[in-house]
Amino acid sequence: MKPDFDDALQRHFNAIANRDLDAFTSHLTRDETLYAIVQNGHAFTTTKECVDIHRQWFQDKNWIWQAEVVHKVVGEDMAMALIKYRYRTKAEEEPVVSWLTYVFQLQQGQWRIVHDQNTALDYAAFVHAMSKT
Repeated sequence: MKPDFDDALQRHFNAIANRDLDAFTSHLTRDETLYAIVQNGHAFTTTKECVDIHRQWFQDKNWIWQAEVVHKVVGEDMAMALIKYRYRTKAEEEPVVSWLTYVFQLQQGQWRIVHDQNTALDYAAFVHAMSKT
């Protein structure tokens, strides 16, 4: 039986919000190649790099990340979710809004991320917010 995609997506959101690196990593492809494209357009290309940047990010205990699914497409062994998220470096800061697209593949009976694409809606605001951390 195919696992529930909405459940997998929510578990991934929880891993991010809770800064749970082990849970986050368990949702990623087991393949060596994983493109994670960040707001400035830089493409990390390996699963290890993706884990490393999240390990560093998760060490900051001040940020708040809130996501909402805008659109999703679920096929037999591939799925995609378009997410709009609000990110605040501190609770009192104004949120910066970004788009996030995840592409998942069904691997070994689990939905796993095979592509991660971030796009800041206001890149200047994103850079300004990140300079405050």
